[in-house]
Amino acid sequence: MIYHQAKDPTAYQTIFYRQIGLKKQEEETGNSWRDDEGGYIYTFGTMDTIQMGIGEYTVPVDFLSEFQYDTEYLHAGIIYEGVTYSLVDNHMKEFATPSAFLAMEQAAGGINCWKKGQHFKGVEISVELGYLRETLLPFLGLSAEALDFLEKNVRYLHLPEELQDLIFRVEQLLRKQEMTESLLRSLAAEFVSQLVRPEIRSVFANGEAMLTGKIKVGKKEIRMKKEDFQKIIQVHDRIRDHAETFVTIYALSQEFSIGEQKLKAGFQKLYQQTIWDYANQVRMNRAAVLLKDPGKSIAEISALTGYQSQAAFRKMFKKWSGTTPGKFRAFIREEN
Repeated sequence: MIYHQAKDPTAYQTIFYRQIGLKKQEEETGNSWRDDEGGYIYTFGTMDTIQMGIGEYTVPVDFLSEFQYDTEYLHAGIIYEGVTYSLVDNHMKEFATPSAFLAMEQAAGGINCWKKGQHFKGVEISVELGYLRETLLPFLGLSAEALDFLEKNVRYLHLPEELQDLIFRVEQLLRKQEMTESLLRSLAAEFVSQLVRPEIRSVFANGEAMLTGKIKVGKKEIRMKKEDFQKIIQVHDRIRDHAETFVTIYALSQEFSIGEQKLKAGFQKLYQQTIWDYANQVRMNRAAVLLKDPGKSIAEISALTGYQSQAAFRKMFKKWSGTTPGKFRAFIREEN
């Protein structure tokens, strides 16, 4: 098993690029990483202010990367090709979600699991939240709360044409390596200015950008309302904070007064993963952190993450990380 730790976003990027086989190239402007198979990532700017990038690459090996810092970004882009993995009936299944996207992303540390064969191609814009609130929004004459209409960690997939056109412009400038510091700042400012325009803001604030009015499940269509979106967000936050208490989707649907099928379909549309995938991700992240504490037994960690059976916990942890809890703990001990 390959495991890395990063204490800041720049270190995380460097570790990730090297782990997927990319080597840093000398460029007059920007940061270029490439491999011998045509894989590449090209970025301009820095993660502590504004960064824009394009790339296409395939993950060559399974590995884990831990980020030991809080992340808060306004994140947008277009994924042209993207393969992630979903755990279905105890098997890893490929799941592709090419789309435009926008998200106000916040996370307090965690561990990302990367699987061999994952392939990505796309363009991204990231604006660090502190820089956004303290510099960019005041520069535009806007308050620090101007973007609070965006729900945290919701992945908006239906972007207005004005925002998509701006992302295309960013992509072309990066592809031609014509981006400059002035263009970087002005494009970020234009993106935010477009986002807060009343006609565009209303699309996100009213939930139209989260989902269309209907979700197709097989041959059936489920009608969604804004109130349904809000309940699904509450379910997400409940699992994030108390994943160990999650037992069944039916129980959650009863607690939050939303139909079970509507909850499952709406959650996957909003967060691009199933409820069980998300719960397992939260549990495994917590398990990995707890395994670093030598004072806690694997039986205790199994219970603390919501598993009644140690065997079920071990099986899930191995599916997620590629190794057993015991071997993971031994590896971390050797690293430290």
